[in-house]
Amino acid sequence: MPMKKVKSLHTFTMEAAFANEDEGTEFSSPSSVKDVMSRAKTTFPGVVTAHQLARSLDVILSPLGIGPDSTLLATSFSGDEVNRDVEDELRATYGQNFNLGGIGGFPFGGQTAFGSLGHHVPENGTCLIVYGPHVGIDFDGVVGKVNRRGHHGSGACCNTAMASLAYVKAIRSGEKIHSPDPSDPIDSQQVFVDSALLEHGERLEKAENPNVELPHAMFDCIEAFFKRLMNKCARDFSDTVTIVMLGGIIVNTPEGTPEYFLPKKFDLCDSNGEAVQDLLGALIEEGHKDIKTIIKERQYNKKMEKAKSGQIEITIKA
Repeated sequence: MPMKKVKSLHTFTMEAAFANEDEGTEFSSPSSVKDVMSRAKTTFPGVVTAHQLARSLDVILSPLGIGPDSTLLATSFSGDEVNRDVEDELRATYGQNFNLGGIGGFPFGGQTAFGSLGHHVPENGTCLIVYGPHVGIDFDGVVGKVNRRGHHGSGACCNTAMASLAYVKAIRSGEKIHSPDPSDPIDSQQVFVDSALLEHGERLEKAENPNVELPHAMFDCIEAFFKRLMNKCARDFSDTVTIVMLGGIIVNTPEGTPEYFLPKKFDLCDSNGEAVQDLLGALIEEGHKDIKTIIKERQYNKKMEKAKSGQIEITIKA
C-alpha cells in the first residue's frame, strides 16, 4: 500500500484557507445589509462601529489629558486589506500609526519594533496601542467568511486563523504536516500562529461554533504575546510616558455595511505597562450612544456658545 504523501505547511495552508472561495451570495440587498449588522451584534455582543470607536476613544481619553496631538497611535492588525477601514478611522483622529502587526494581528515586529515604538512617543505623551485579530461575516451571515471587492461570493476571513484552525484539527486527528524550520522567515509567522493556537485545540473542538470561538482564542494568543513584549521592553518607554492598551476583535463586513470592533480590554497603564485604570466599561457605554443624539447635542452646544459670545455684559449701578 503506497504511503500517504505528507503535505507541506504552505500547501496545507493554501488549501485550507481558500477551499471555499467565491461561494454564497454575491450582491447585497437592503435586507442582507440589515441581516449582516444584526448578525455582528448578536454573535459578538458589545461591538461598536469603527467610527464610533475612534470618536469614543477621544471622548474618554481627552478629559484624562490624552489628546491626539501628544499621542502616538500603534496598531497590531493583520495585513489583510479589509482591516484598513478600522485603521483609517483611528488615523483620522490620531494621525499616522506605528505598525506592529503581522499575519493574524500578532505583533511580529517583536522586541525591536516594540522597543523602537517606546522611543518614538512624544515627550510626556501617550502611546495608544490598538491590537487584535479579525473575523468576517458575509452576506449569508456566515462567520469566518467575507465578501471582497471584485470577487463572486465570499471567502475565508481571517485566512491565517481559518488555516490555523484547520491545522489544529488535522494535527489533533493524527495527520502529518511538514512545517518549515521556525527560524526560516519564509513561513515563520504561520508556523508560530499554528503552534500558539494548538494550545487552544480542545477549547476549539468543544465550541458550539468553532468559527465564532476562533477569534477569541486568537485574541488570547495575541494578548499573551503582548504581555511578553511589555515585560521585556517596558524599559524602552520613558517614565513620563502613558501607555493605553486597547485590545479586541475586528469584525469585517461586506461593502455597504459598517466595520465593527469588539473591545475586550481597554487599560490605562503606567510606563511599566501595569494597568492603573480599567476603561473598558466606559468605552462600551460611549460606543453605543446614539450618534444622532450626539450630533444634536453638539449642534445645540455650538448654538449656545454662539449665543453666549453675542451677549454683552452690562453692569447695573445702584
